[in-house]
Amino acid sequence: MNGTSDTAAQDGKQAQVLIQEENDFYTLQVELLKNGMECRGSMIPKVKESLPKPDEIVQKLTESGVTSGFNDTQIRAMCRTAAKGKPATNFLLAEGTAPAAGPDGYLELLVKTNIEPPEYSEDEEGNIDFRTPNLFGNVEPGDEVGILRPPEKGSEGTTVTGTVLEALFGKPLQLAMGEGAHLEENGQKVVSDIEGRVIWDGKTISVSEELVIEGDVDLSVGNIEFNGVVEVKGDVLDDFDISAGKGIQVHGNVGICHLRSDGDVIISGMSGQGKGTVSCKGNLTTTYLNDVTVECEGDVIVKSEIRNARTYCFGVVSVPNGNIFGGETVALGGIEARKAGAVSGVKTRLTAGIDYHQIKLNQRTEELIEETVEVNHELVPLSNQLKQTGKLAKEEKKKVLELTSRMQEIEQAKADIKQALAEAKEKAQPHANPKINIKDSLGEGVILTLGRTTEEFKIERSGPMSLIENKDANGFHQLTLTPLTTKASELEREMEEKARKEAAD
Repeated sequence: MNGTSDTAAQDGKQAQVLIQEENDFYTLQVELLKNGMECRGSMIPKVKESLPKPDEIVQKLTESGVTSGFNDTQIRAMCRTAAKGKPATNFLLAEGTAPAAGPDGYLELLVKTNIEPPEYSEDEEGNIDFRTPNLFGNVEPGDEVGILRPPEKGSEGTTVTGTVLEALFGKPLQLAMGEGAHLEENGQKVVSDIEGRVIWDGKTISVSEELVIEGDVDLSVGNIEFNGVVEVKGDVLDDFDISAGKGIQVHGNVGICHLRSDGDVIISGMSGQGKGTVSCKGNLTTTYLNDVTVECEGDVIVKSEIRNARTYCFGVVSVPNGNIFGGETVALGGIEARKAGAVSGVKTRLTAGIDYHQIKLNQRTEELIEETVEVNHELVPLSNQLKQTGKLAKEEKKKVLELTSRMQEIEQAKADIKQALAEAKEKAQPHANPKINIKDSLGEGVILTLGRTTEEFKIERSGPMSLIENKDANGFHQLTLTPLTTKASELEREMEEKARKEAAD
């Protein structure tokens, strides 16, 4: 008996009877379940003879509307069980294909984030720099951080009767926005609000202007280049460098390293062994500096001592409770220390009221003048030969062109330096304070430069005292100690006023 439309409940689902066949040899029932996704059959044998074979079952299914998903294994198993005289019940004769969901929505990142593995750089010779792992990318305000991609459509499904089931979409990403970033273009593009690094945990994206290293800066961290603030809870080990746009703070000590920042630098101390450097456009605050080269646009504040360091400062160098031993200290805004000068007689150079930028520019000018002499030494004989003979060999002509071009470059560089010097002088003039404060003593071998006057002290002088240039005679004025906020120019005016009053009396 074929083609009945009776329905029955099975497993909580409505089952459609496709085949209900009963004769003297067997009873066969085939049902459509799960909205056409399954076709199940049962065959109860009455005798072992004249039972349908697997291909006959397939034909019956096809005639009943089943067109795909035939399960040959199950069909054969049902027939084999019935052939043994046993009831063969609930065999899966055909199964549909469920529609598949497409890929879920995701955030396509346009910059390197905190969750990605290191990217070590490699030079032309194939050498890998393991000290620079490039753990993250830097972003600026307005930079595109990522694009929110929508979910995609998957593949269609079919029932056992051939009904096409519409494909499903994946799940959209429920993106949460953290600080420092926002969405644009109808919520499809993530844009940075600030300078910093991108932090992504798979759900929330943000931009942070802080990078905190919980331990030491070593091979596990590598060299750091960040446009925000870097905080190191441990030490910075030898040969690891930090470049930070907005500031550096190291709770521990710094070794033979290079620190650079457009903001303030705060460190416990640094032993550079003649190679370590600090360059900052803000203030430098530390406990000690030992054999380090410092260039600072702000003030240098040291708690304990500056020893054998080269300290160049646009502001004030202040070691009010400590010492400056050896090295060279240059500060446009003045210098103060408890003691200056080493007992061993090692030269200690202190220069106040002079801009170190101008010193460097003048040094560069001298280098260019020396190079001019060297170039002329080669160029003049060739020029004379050309005047006398009217000809030069091919290589000599090439040499003349190279030397002439280099001479033009030197002249242009000298002109650029001249302009830079003029700008530096104008910038430095309001901040200049050729004054040195000594609270305790000024030791033997200290070489002082204040304004245009330089003098080496042969014997120790006791403080407290303020030293300024004596413009009317050689040497310096040794005055009662006054704060560096009281500029040398003010003290000069006071002395001039006092001298006028005494003359008038």
